[in-house]
Amino acid sequence: CDGTYTGTRVDLSSRGLSGTIPPQLGDISQLEYLILIDNSISGTIPPQTSKLSRLEALSLNSNSISGTIPSDTGKLSLLQYLYLNSNSISGTIPPDTGKLSQLVRLDLYDNDISGTVP
Repeated sequence: CDGTYTGTRVDLSSRGLSGTIPPQLGDISQLEYLILIDNSISGTIPPQTSKLSRLEALSLNSNSISGTIPSDTGKLSLLQYLYLNSNSISGTIPPDTGKLSQLVRLDLYDNDISGTVP
């Protein structure tokens, strides 16, 4: 993506994608839905995703994503749906996640996450 994308939805579910999520994705300021379900995406969730201030749904489930949930996920104040299940994510749920007042659904199962939900 060259930063000129003006849409609000990216849905690339079940497309056989591999590789990592590019940090430049955080530059798509109008993005409301990022759906990358059921691919072979690896690596970590880039911290730049916290720049997606209009994001309402982040669906990265059923991939091979590792690492931890970015600590500044709580900045996504409009986020309603966070699907990270069926990956290899570890660690704890960041405390700032408790600031997601619009959150309707949080799916984190089938990972190695410990602790409590803030």
